[in-house]
Amino acid sequence: MQWMALHYLWVALIIPVILLLYLLKRKYEDRDVASILLWQQMLANLEASRPFQKLKRNLLLILQLLAAALLVLALLQPALPTQGTATTHTVMVIDSSGSMQAKEGDSTRFDLAKAEAEKLIEHLRGDQTMTLIEAGREPKVLIAKSSEREDLQKALSAIHVRQGTADMATTLSLAQAIAATEPDSGIVWIGDGGSDTIPDTQLRSLDPRTFQFVQVGVTKENVALGTFVTEQTEAGMSGLVRIDNHGVRSRTGKLVVYDLNRRLLDAASFTVGAGESKTIQLAALPPSAAYEAVLEVPGDALDDDNRLWSVPFAAAQTRAVLVAPQGNRFLHEVLKLGGNLQVENMNTLPKPGAKPADLWVFDGVVPDKLPEGNVLLIAPNRATDWLPYKGLVEAGGRLELVEKADPLMQYVDVKDVHVAKVARLGELPGMKRLLKSGDDPLIYSGTIGASRVVIVAFDLHQSDFPLRPAFPIFMQNALTWLSPAKSLPIGTGYPGEPMTIPLTPGAGQRTLTLPDGTVQQVTAAGSSFVYQLPEQTGLFVLNENQAGQTVKRMFPVQMREAESAIAPHTIYAAGGGNQHGTENGQSAKEHEQPAGVTPNQQASPLGYQEFTTWFVLLALLILFAEWRVYQRGY
Repeated sequence: MQWMALHYLWVALIIPVILLLYLLKRKYEDRDVASILLWQQMLANLEASRPFQKLKRNLLLILQLLAAALLVLALLQPALPTQGTATTHTVMVIDSSGSMQAKEGDSTRFDLAKAEAEKLIEHLRGDQTMTLIEAGREPKVLIAKSSEREDLQKALSAIHVRQGTADMATTLSLAQAIAATEPDSGIVWIGDGGSDTIPDTQLRSLDPRTFQFVQVGVTKENVALGTFVTEQTEAGMSGLVRIDNHGVRSRTGKLVVYDLNRRLLDAASFTVGAGESKTIQLAALPPSAAYEAVLEVPGDALDDDNRLWSVPFAAAQTRAVLVAPQGNRFLHEVLKLGGNLQVENMNTLPKPGAKPADLWVFDGVVPDKLPEGNVLLIAPNRATDWLPYKGLVEAGGRLELVEKADPLMQYVDVKDVHVAKVARLGELPGMKRLLKSGDDPLIYSGTIGASRVVIVAFDLHQSDFPLRPAFPIFMQNALTWLSPAKSLPIGTGYPGEPMTIPLTPGAGQRTLTLPDGTVQQVTAAGSSFVYQLPEQTGLFVLNENQAGQTVKRMFPVQMREAESAIAPHTIYAAGGGNQHGTENGQSAKEHEQPAGVTPNQQASPLGYQEFTTWFVLLALLILFAEWRVYQRGY
């Protein structure tokens, strides 16, 4: 028997209250007396009577206690578990995130989850339907309101465990929205409760009578690679590895480092305490384009977070072209401070087919078309297809920051800056305003096409901006933001998530080689493109053809750290009481299962047959009987 609303247990206090009232109750009888003198004796008897009377057999008392007990039971919402679901329409959610790859004996959590889902499908009655949802980074409805077991089984078999995260809050919102459209609908969530958090407000909106969480998995022991970075130093290539123990036991293992050709470079043993991290430094590594760190930990529950790639940072020099027909000493000097910038000067606009540059700086001139690469435009003076120039106007007043938190305006103090005239521009989709004078924007930033663009809408010679400390700070911020990607590492990606991959301007044919060996053509142009990463971890290789040579740029894709914390969690609905599993990561068993033994999971996901209505009807029947007894004077 399950109790769906134990928080109403306090109502049971009504039973001792009824008993107390009967104990305090006095009974009076009408009596005929022969003389008024006998009142004194009657009064003495009343004063000597006790306040508490001995309980006597009373049919009304028994009926009232029975009715009160039935009403209390009805409030507690008793229910018996049943095979399959009790609702007419069930929204079943399957968690397929990375933590579901954790091993539980000879199976994985995902295998156990699918087995539980299959049992639910098998026990569907003829009048019941089911909607199947995969809880991934973006929830996916695989089949909607179907009563065909074969179709549901086929949809279930199409779900595969992934290496990315699951957006649990969005998935739960979708399940609730679908359930709300059908009367007598319920939600069954099968998973380990990991990956992401669900807001308390959303949990409070769940009804324990229609929401069931079936937890799979009890294992908590997992050791993972948290960080692996390499860099070139004066002493040679060095590396840093962080090992995280997400379990409740101290673990011992070995760290092995390979180069790109799978050649063993280094190895070290380690011991890391429960819930702790350990850092290992690697010195004098042989040169390699990339390095792979591998953990060897006996009995580790999750293997996919035991491998991590690192691509050493190697900055390339950036080619910047300054086009300033009138000359601009301020710009020329500040560009020299750009570090890796190789600055070239031009007096005229580049001709079509000119050699591409990583960064174009135009001062007082506007190209007909945006060249390939990022652009810094200063003092625009004419309209083109891409620039809606409206003419020069007097600056409207004091300068004011519009986007104070924008990276380009960090530490830029404009309170003492004055501007004479500003170029008024029309609407620029994709561009935001950073600085304004009155209602006229002075500085824009954003993207036009595939290029990052910064527009300074006033002439530096008609402003004291270059004479203020804010000018070199702003220029450094702008050059950093406009820096082409080839001078920076691509960064780290995560399975199933979008990633902005920078491109080398002017490069020709591009291909992307995935860890499984698949080669994809990259048709994007410009300085970057957004790529939806597949559900794979490992080393991705971007090949770019430039001047007849193939340039390889690599970047790692790894699981998010949240997936490595595999301790199961229980999703509790408001009122609680109907969920299986554990709370706050405390598993049903405090020890890891022996190898080859399937953990003692709870029974298959259960529906609940409630008896609230029957208890209420029976209580009403007893109350009617009590009224009849009272009427008859028993």
